[in-house]
Amino acid sequence: MGIDLYGQIEDLLGFEEERQALHRLFLQRLLDLGARRVLDIGCGSGSFIEMAREEGLDVEGIDLSREMVERAEKRGVPCRRIDICQVEGRYDAAVAIFDVMNYIEPSKVGTFLSCIARILKPRGHFLADINTLYGFEEVAPGALWIDRGDRFLALEADFDHQSGRLSTDIVYFEKREECFVKYSDNIAQFYHAIDDLKGDGLKIVDLDLITLFGDEADKALIVYQKD
Repeated sequence: MGIDLYGQIEDLLGFEEERQALHRLFLQRLLDLGARRVLDIGCGSGSFIEMAREEGLDVEGIDLSREMVERAEKRGVPCRRIDICQVEGRYDAAVAIFDVMNYIEPSKVGTFLSCIARILKPRGHFLADINTLYGFEEVAPGALWIDRGDRFLALEADFDHQSGRLSTDIVYFEKREECFVKYSDNIAQFYHAIDDLKGDGLKIVDLDLITLFGDEADKALIVYQKD
């Protein structure tokens, strides 16, 4: 799915301001809910974990990307390369930030949510953001080229309305000594209607629309509670 390649190019994309704004929103929600022990699913390089731990929360992360886990470990934040359905333990809350849910195929959403419910304490919460239809139709599609001299990135994203799939082709060149090494892959994201985001053991208790990149709400923050 290109998750390791995405880890290599993430710093070139220039989303840090929006990412930090989303992190602050999630952190405030966790503080309002009184959560203390938190699991960050798809934690990336660990920037949210750093922020949350500075506020006194006990946060650990998991990610499927070897590249991201290595980056998180270099920052000194707790992170493991493991699938959510293999996690043991009990948490006050779990979070999935910055498109994590959109990388999950529609047929696998129920299993994903059920695995989260399993590791939450009674009345525990799961917070996740998803891209709205506006985000998929108006914000995500298009092409992007970035040339840093020793690094070159080309992205092309296309949204198919019938399947609800956003397909992004990635071509990345990185200079190694006197040569450039080429990497290429494809990343798929999926539009999810709110009514389809259901799983055994969790119920939606709150929903906020968020505008990060466009003129309208391009994301929704969903708050689940364990039954």
